Amino acid sequence: MKKPFISVIITAYNRREFIRDAINSVINSTLPEDEYEIIVIKNFRDEYVDDMIEKTGGKSIITDIVSIGAKVAQGIEVANGDVITFLEDDDAYLPSRLRNVRNVFERVPSLIYYHNNVAAIDETGKVMPDKLIEKTNIHDTVIAHNYEDKLNVFRRYGWGLGLRLSSMAVRRSFINKWVSIIKRFPDLVDVLIFLLALVSDGTIYHDPRRLTYYRVSSTSASSARAVRDPLNRFNRAVRNAARHAIARHMFVTLAEKMGLRKYVRYDEATVIGGIYGDWGMWLSKAIVDLVMCESTRCVGSAMLGLTYLISPWLAKRLVYLYYTRAFNAWGLRS
Repeated sequence: MKKPFISVIITAYNRREFIRDAINSVINSTLPEDEYEIIVIKNFRDEYVDDMIEKTGGKSIITDIVSIGAKVAQGIEVANGDVITFLEDDDAYLPSRLRNVRNVFERVPSLIYYHNNVAAIDETGKVMPDKLIEKTNIHDTVIAHNYEDKLNVFRRYGWGLGLRLSSMAVRRSFINKWVSIIKRFPDLVDVLIFLLALVSDGTIYHDPRRLTYYRVSSTSASSARAVRDPLNRFNRAVRNAARHAIARHMFVTLAEKMGLRKYVRYDEATVIGGIYGDWGMWLSKAIVDLVMCESTRCVGSAMLGLTYLISPWLAKRLVYLYYTRAFNAWGLRS
């Protein structure tokens, strides 16, 4: 059997809504099927999905592990491709993406890290405008071969080239060296992999084409923006913030050891607040939620909305203090 050039690692936890779309987006690729393999890591069995994977000759790994880093590491360890790319279960590839990834890696032998822009889609798969996506998409072609060039890229674009796992592809020979670190991260695996590429020998490349569909939905693990119920929205944001904070502490520690500490100076409360997406758009809307809500459960969200109108910084700081207190209660911090 021919060895695949690309291994596609798809991760899922509990959500079944969109994983068929994710797998189909790989199957419908313009890249010949003998040039890629599919590896799905999930915590549930689904006869239809498992049959899809089997028909492609792919691998299905069942695990109860929640940590994104641990699941990604599992996939890397069993991958056979020279290039590894990632796909979260609610995202999807455009048909041309895998072929483009292969072409770039073949054209640039020194390439270790590839990243492309995304287009936002809603729960039905329809392309939609999204302010946060547009702010983070980078519309230049970016390539850097050595450490100094990569630092210059980082100074100009920040972490923009390290957002969203479903936009990334890496050389297996590069990523294999870092599996023991990746598996320890519960979150922020995308920016972690970018950081590792910055400090490793090899070329990084950003493709400004939108080759990945990024789904904005109420079940999205990384965003609370599409959750309509104000209480659930608030709880989701705080829960995500806690997971982010653990990973961020590890991330900053690692960056310091690699001599990049001075580039990780952003305010922690702002980072945690970023989980909410566009604060101005819907935190102020929380006041309307309170008027329309018949339960006192909306009070917390509304108070946060009012606070944001007075002081955005204070609103973000309150969220930070809220999850920090929960952290200590759970014994997650020393």
